[in-house]
Amino acid sequence: MSYWTVINRFVWAALAVLVLVGMGFMFVPLIHQDRELQRRESALQEEIRLDQERVRELQLKQERFQSDPAFIERIAHELGLAKPNETVFRFIDENRSE
Repeated sequence: MSYWTVINRFVWAALAVLVLVGMGFMFVPLIHQDRELQRRESALQEEIRLDQERVRELQLKQERFQSDPAFIERIAHELGLAKPNETVFRFIDENRSE
């Protein structure tokens, strides 16, 4: 085998490796973008789950407002409202930090 044949094969092999490596580097930004999109999707899914949970809580409170007078009275007292001739006492914990 002549030297030119060996050199020719080596050059073609090196060129093929360079093309493959170059193509691999073209996909690196897409891989990073895919990972970022997956991370963002997970965060949004968690946010949706929390929002759905909050909606369920509000629906339960709405149902209780429509059917439970004791619940309405308790919420009114928490807001500082009182019936006529009724005194509401509020105790403030000075050690509690808000």
